[in-house]
This record gives sequence, structure tokens and C-alpha cells, in this order.
Amino acid sequence: MEKAAVSVKICNDTYMLRTSAPQEQVLRVAQMVDERMRKLAEQKNVQHREKLAVWTALDLAAELDALQQRYDRLLAAIREG
Repeated sequence: MEKAAVSVKICNDTYMLRTSAPQEQVLRVAQMVDERMRKLAEQKNVQHREKLAVWTALDLAAELDALQQRYDRLLAAIREG
């Protein structure tokens, strides 16, 4: 699949991404990251962009882990039923 350039803005910085993912998906995900970073910056009063990026990654990873565990439980329940 051919890669296309997609411009996204996260925390007032613009990033040019080369990706084979659909543009709508890239823009949606970038917006989610931007919103999460802004929220965490406010909640945790984090000013350094690197620390904010790590907090954001940890926050998103925790959410992904919780969803994966829920998915695994649901899948197990379906297989048992």
C-alpha cells in the first residue's frame, strides 16, 4: 500500500506523517492524542513536552490494557457459552 503524507497538529506543533493509514484515521488519532496531552498537562501541571508525552503514552497504554483485558474476558465468556 502506498504511503501518503498527512499533516497533524499536536500541542501547537505540526508533524508531517508518512503513513498508509487512511487520512481520516490519522487525523482522528492525532486529535485524540492532542486532547489527552492537553488534559494531562492541565491535570498534572506538566510543562516539559517529553514528560507530557510519556504521561500521555502511559495513560493511553493503561486504557488499551484495560480494554484488552475486557475483550479477553468477553471472548472467554463467548467461548464458554
